[in-house]
Amino acid sequence: MCGIAGAFSPARSENPIKRVQEIVASQHRRGPDHQAIECIGGPRTQVVLGHNRLSIIDLSSQANQPMWDGNHRYCLVYNGEIYNYIELKAELSLLGHRFFSRSDSEVIIEAFKQWGLNALNRFNGMFAFALYDTETETLWLVRDRFGVKPLFYYSTPSSVVFASTGKAIAERGKLEPNLDYAARGLVYNIYDDDTEISPYQGLKALRPGHFLQVRSIPSGKLVLQLNPYYDLESRVGELREEVTGKSPLELAQLVREYLEDAVRIRLRSDVPMGVSLSGGLDSSTLAALLARRHDDITGFTFGDQEDPATEGPLVRELSERTKIRVHFVSPRSTEFIQSFWEALEAQDAPFPGLSIVAQYMVFKAASTHGVKVLLGGQGGDELFMGYRKFQLFHFLELAHGKHYLDALGVALGILSVLVAEYHKAWEHLGHIKRYLGEPHLKGALNLPEPLSLSMGYDPAQPLRERQVKDVTCFSLPTLLRYEDRNSMGNSVESRLPFLDYRLVELALALPTAVKIRNGYGKWIVRKAFRGMVLDRIRLARYKRPFDVDVRRWVQQGLGASIRSRLRDTITRTRDFLAPSINLNETWSDSQLIGRSSALAEAITLIWLGNHLR
Repeated sequence: MCGIAGAFSPARSENPIKRVQEIVASQHRRGPDHQAIECIGGPRTQVVLGHNRLSIIDLSSQANQPMWDGNHRYCLVYNGEIYNYIELKAELSLLGHRFFSRSDSEVIIEAFKQWGLNALNRFNGMFAFALYDTETETLWLVRDRFGVKPLFYYSTPSSVVFASTGKAIAERGKLEPNLDYAARGLVYNIYDDDTEISPYQGLKALRPGHFLQVRSIPSGKLVLQLNPYYDLESRVGELREEVTGKSPLELAQLVREYLEDAVRIRLRSDVPMGVSLSGGLDSSTLAALLARRHDDITGFTFGDQEDPATEGPLVRELSERTKIRVHFVSPRSTEFIQSFWEALEAQDAPFPGLSIVAQYMVFKAASTHGVKVLLGGQGGDELFMGYRKFQLFHFLELAHGKHYLDALGVALGILSVLVAEYHKAWEHLGHIKRYLGEPHLKGALNLPEPLSLSMGYDPAQPLRERQVKDVTCFSLPTLLRYEDRNSMGNSVESRLPFLDYRLVELALALPTAVKIRNGYGKWIVRKAFRGMVLDRIRLARYKRPFDVDVRRWVQQGLGASIRSRLRDTITRTRDFLAPSINLNETWSDSQLIGRSSALAEAITLIWLGNHLR
C-alpha cells in the first residue's frame, strides 16, 4: 500500500520535477518507508514518476519503486496489492520471465509484458498504478475493478498530472472545491461513485475498472483515451446461469469456499496483521476464518469492553471464542476531538458523521501497536443485501409480481427488524425518503442543488441490478473513500476479503431468496458460517457498525471545537450562509445532537473554508 504521483508532458515543455516532488512529499503518510522519483526523457515526451512506499511484501530495497523491468523498457509506480501474485509469478516463470524481487509489483510489469491489457483481468486485488512504456512513449493509468484504491488526474493541453490524493494536485493547481460534490453528500450521503467526480473542480477520479492511455503525437498535442476493462453487470449475468438450479446448501458452500480463499490470499504479508472488529456479522465471520489460519492476529474495535452501550462486551465474547487478542479503543474526550480534526484532514473531503472518526481511531490504534495490515468486513452489506432497504425493495418486487403470500412473509420480517431496532425507527424512516422520494437540499447551507440521483428501485427490474448500483455507485465508492483515507492517514493497509471480485460476482448472481429470508438479510452468510460465528452475532437482527455516542462527544467539547473552527473560517464561507444565520445557535450542542444534518453541514462548511482559494 503506497502513494503514487507523476506527470506526463511533451518534451521541451515546463519541467514537472518540482511539482511531483511536492506531491510525493505531501503523501508521506501513504508511504513513509521509502520515497523516490524517476525522470524519463524521450524524443516526444518527458515523464516523472514518484512513489511513497509502505513496505508490506518483500521488505528489501529490491522492491522499491519506481521499478524498472530487466530490459529498462517499462517503469512502474503502484499502490495496492495483487493477492494472487504468487500464482501469476509461477505461471510467468514457466513462460520464461525472470524476477529479481519477491514483490507483487514486479509481477504487474511482467504480466503486462506477457499479456498486455488482458493482464488486468488476471489480477485479483486492489490496485492503482501508472506504467510507462519508453519504447512507445505511452503512459497507462489503471484502477482496480471496484475503486478500492484511489487515483486522481488533472489534464491540460500540455500536461497530465496524477496522484493518489486529490488535495496534492488541487493545491498546486489552485483548484476550487467542487460544490456539487459537497451538496450531493449532504442530500444523498453519497460523495463518490463510478464517474469521474472528485472533491475539486477540474480534477478527475479515474473510473473504477478503467484504464487511461496517455500519449503525445508529433504535433506535441496530448491524446487521452479512457476505456473500461471490466463489466460487473455482464459478469453477474454470466454467473446467473451457473448458479441456477443449485440448492441453498450448495450455494452456501460456494460462498464459504470463496470467502475462505479470499481470506487465505489476503494473509500474504511480511509484516504484522490485524482485523477490524465491530461486533457485526461480517467482521466476526472474518475473525472466525482468521483464527483458523493465523495464530498471531490482533483485533481492534471502537468501544469499551465493560460498556453494554457499545459493541465492546460482544467483541470481548468473540475474542474469548476465537482466541484473538483485542485492543479496545475507548478514548478520552481530548483524544476523540483531536482525532476528529485528524480524520477531516485525512479524508480531504466532507463526511456525514462520527462513525468515520471512530474508524480513523481504529486504524490509529493499529498503527500505534505496530500493525501495518488490517483486514475488514467492508462490502458484506452490499453483496448479501444486509441493508434494511433491500428488504423493502424485495417486498416491492414480490408485490409487483403478485407473489402476495411471499410479500406478506417479507413484511413480517421487516416488522421483526423494526421491533429489534425500535430505537432507530426514526432514523430508518429518514433514510426511506432517499429511496422513495426526491430529496432536496435543506438546512443551513446555501449550496447549488446537486444533480438528481434516482436511488429508488423499479420493481419491474431484477433486484440484483439495484445491488450492482450499490456496488458501483450508491454505497460502496463513498465507503471505500472513508476506508482508504482513514487507513492511509495512519500508514496502515486495509484489506477487504468481501471485495474479492470472485465473491462479488457470485454474491450478486445469487437468487434474492437466499440473501433475504425469514426477516434476515445476508441469510446465506449466516447459514454458511453456522457453528463458526457466535449465534448471538450470527442470528442478531440488529446491525452493529462502530457505535459512536454523538451526544457524549459533542457535550464533552467537540461541539465547542466545531463552533470555534466555524468562526475561524467565516470570512471565506459567509456566501454559503443566509445573513440571518447565527453560528452559535445553528450549530449549538443541541442542534448538533438533535438535527440530523447539522453535523454534516458543519463539517462541509469547515472543509470549504479550508480549501477555498
